[in-house]
Amino acid sequence: MAPSSMARVAGRASPEAPIDLVQLATNTLGNRDLEVQVLHLFKSQSRLTLERLESETDTAARMDLVHTLKGSARAIGAQRVATACESLEGNMKTAANAPTERLVAAVDEANGYICDLLEG
Repeated sequence: MAPSSMARVAGRASPEAPIDLVQLATNTLGNRDLEVQVLHLFKSQSRLTLERLESETDTAARMDLVHTLKGSARAIGAQRVATACESLEGNMKTAANAPTERLVAAVDEANGYICDLLEG
């Protein structure tokens, strides 16, 4: 089994980090290769989800997109993304076209951090 990302980025993980590396390592059983795959998948999925969210007009479909992204974010320890999704889900119940800026910012931050982890 390859060492987890926690060992590789010792000192760079912090409570303020957009990805909880302990949560990621726990969910991937410390398998570094799996961590890398999951992070790549999240980056790809989150970008596609935001694109679809922007163009989607059906409220139920928009809520499904946000809900799916929330689950993915929780799986990798991207709590700010999950929290932004949760907030947006609540806002979409009263305003179908609720603003997504907070979610976009959280996803951008998480994906930037993922790029740093994978390229660093």
